[in-house]
Amino acid sequence: MFRARSAHDAVGARFRADDLERGSPSAVWHRSGSVAEVVAGLLELPPHGTPGAPGLAHERAPDLWLPHSGTP
Repeated sequence: MFRARSAHDAVGARFRADDLERGSPSAVWHRSGSVAEVVAGLLELPPHGTPGAPGLAHERAPDLWLPHSGTP
């Protein structure tokens, strides 16, 4: 997920797909900063499930709106 308010105010995060079914999932990776910093961080992430890819959920990423799946 990625959100930018301006060129200098962006946030990005990666979540486990299974966790997105929950109302408030925790991110396995997140970064905030400029658009360039956040996009670079997202592009550096290894593919999900490969060696070196983040897999442990941490705290909820700040300032991210997450769509509600509509299922309880």
